[in-house]
Amino acid sequence: MLFLLFVSSLFLVSCEKEIDVDLPRPEEKLVVEGVIETGAFPYVILSKSTPYFDPTDISSVANSYVSDATITISDGTITNQMTKLCTSTLNSAQQRQLSELVGIPMNLLSTYDICGYVDLSMLGEVGKTYEIKISWNNEEYVGSTQLVNPVPLDSAWFEVFGDRDSLGFLYAEMTDPVSKNNYYRWFAQRINSYTYGSLIGQQKDNNFLTPSSSVFDDEFVNGTNFEFGYGRPVASDKFDDQAPERGFYKVGDTVVVKFCSIDQGVFSFISVAEEQILSTGSPFATPVNVPSNISNGALGLWAGYSPHFDTIICKK
Repeated sequence: MLFLLFVSSLFLVSCEKEIDVDLPRPEEKLVVEGVIETGAFPYVILSKSTPYFDPTDISSVANSYVSDATITISDGTITNQMTKLCTSTLNSAQQRQLSELVGIPMNLLSTYDICGYVDLSMLGEVGKTYEIKISWNNEEYVGSTQLVNPVPLDSAWFEVFGDRDSLGFLYAEMTDPVSKNNYYRWFAQRINSYTYGSLIGQQKDNNFLTPSSSVFDDEFVNGTNFEFGYGRPVASDKFDDQAPERGFYKVGDTVVVKFCSIDQGVFSFISVAEEQILSTGSPFATPVNVPSNISNGALGLWAGYSPHFDTIICKK
């Protein structure tokens, strides 16, 4: 038996042959990352898609950003051209604020001239629909999002999980409106500072973070009062993002929750995108196209958020 296996293995090795596959380069597409919130200025960051197998380094990432587009934004009454703002015009403190706001690494912003688009004369208002039009490479792309009425949380609190001494999750209670088709997204930020270790004195989270499944709708809870909970988003290599504290909040944390009401287009994009991220590496996952709310084959999202804020002090 062993001899037969040995002979078979020789046969298989002798049949090996290197095959070079010439993969076609995919069409370059515009990638849109735009946000407008109630009471806040809108911003848009544009980039170009890159082939999956192309080498990636800080230079190639920087070169993927788009700075030669023209963008207009309209609330149905007023139409403004958005202003291009580049990091070369910002000081280090402003670059750090921008890094925290949009999630672009600070070393990228300080080394390369990355540009985005803002409108400092328009603040998001509940009930309005905002349309953007992007002109780039002789093409026009259009997207719209609505700032729906925010739904507040009835209450929010921290609970230690199981028999753990100080680690737990955040919970909330809410009453969903009787109207159907409400959509929500959860953000959270720890605003207290580290009291020990190499990060002592630094604020724990520099910006609002989302858990791995941050959106939900009212398909099964329409018009009801219910409770739900979330663990802590894990988005870094900080010591408290490793086991055994990974995914937990801790007694002593002060957490600001930003609970956002969103429209269906934002929900559809984020829910599918998060599902794809969670299934990465699974041999049973089925690839799908993430449904962008931008026309003309663009990728990405123009997102409207109507937030409600709560502050939770984590204690037993």
